[in-house]
Amino acid sequence: MNSLKFINSMKLRMSYGQTGFDNLGVRWPYLEQWTYGGTSRLGVTGEGAEQSPYTWYSQATVGNPTVQWEQSEKFNLGLDFEIFKGFIKGKADFFQDNRSKILLTGRSDVPSYFGASPPVANLGAVKASGYELELHFNKNVGKFRLWADLNMTHTQNKILERATPELLPDYQKPEGMQIDQSYSYVSKGMYNSWDQLYGSTMHNVNDNQKLLGNYYLVDYNGDGVIDSQDRIPYGHTSWPQNTYNATLGFDWKGFSAFVQLYAVNNATRQVVFTSLSSQSHTVYQEGDYWSPANTSGTPVPRWLTTPFGDYRGTQYMYDGSYVRLKNAEIAYTLTPELSRKLGLSSLRIYLNGNNLVAWSKMPDDRESNFAGTGWASQGAYPTVKRYNLGLNITF
Repeated sequence: MNSLKFINSMKLRMSYGQTGFDNLGVRWPYLEQWTYGGTSRLGVTGEGAEQSPYTWYSQATVGNPTVQWEQSEKFNLGLDFEIFKGFIKGKADFFQDNRSKILLTGRSDVPSYFGASPPVANLGAVKASGYELELHFNKNVGKFRLWADLNMTHTQNKILERATPELLPDYQKPEGMQIDQSYSYVSKGMYNSWDQLYGSTMHNVNDNQKLLGNYYLVDYNGDGVIDSQDRIPYGHTSWPQNTYNATLGFDWKGFSAFVQLYAVNNATRQVVFTSLSSQSHTVYQEGDYWSPANTSGTPVPRWLTTPFGDYRGTQYMYDGSYVRLKNAEIAYTLTPELSRKLGLSSLRIYLNGNNLVAWSKMPDDRESNFAGTGWASQGAYPTVKRYNLGLNITF
């Protein structure tokens, strides 16, 4: 027991619960719904002919009498601890969320000859798990205090069931993937000669619009044509799997300062620079363009030609990892004696800033996951930097 004297406190936590969810924006999914209106043409006289005197009743929505709430089983295991007389405090949490009977709308597992939109059904299942680690350091040496707050979060999920068409290729099925997994055509270089271009796999549309310097797209399923069956899982989702935060600071004789660093990784972001799109005059800086002397450049912008829609492959797919100097501050608080001489209760002077520096492989600083509309518009606005110089005065 003497070897454990450095442990001041330790607490183990565990919780389990079950919740439900039914907010789909669909009213009465368990009921068939019918509509009234329209008549049949029965006559043979004239161009319009005579109409039936009887009005149609037709099925508008197929109901599902067995539909029920989604279910979610949540489990959490946690540990809180304090060691070395409060020098280090921390916690660790491990969690798992098993969602089942997920309500699916807009289903693709029912063929079109069914004749109607398939009903809402409890056909989905997702497993999510992860952990969160948190550490706090606090050390006093005389009037000098050094402190740090560190935390890290990891989370990932896997689709277990999603009512996928049986004949869909396995690599395009969502089962086994994360929610919102990125998909893309991939390339194996560029067309650097006419022989390569004429010998390349045919695109299913606008094959005659290929040019030297375009990406040589991979015929992933080997059927001799580049089409939607050649889109494959690529990278991660736009939501980072891992997030990190570190805040470091000190206090000494009225002076105080801190810096906060924030980082993420395991994220894929799409940022599209469509130079000359729809004959606009906007051209983005995309580095050196391809030429016979620069075969590693980016594809040349197109003006009027209409190539295969995804001919750029993964060109605009970026590693969304970044490290950011999120916040920094330096401040000085006057001593009580000096504050009283100025007729004040307290006076604090500070200089701080937000979003000061970012390090990333992204083409510019886009932290936000949502902006504009659509997958390609995510993070369309740059993160704003702020600087503040101020006083906190108490009379």
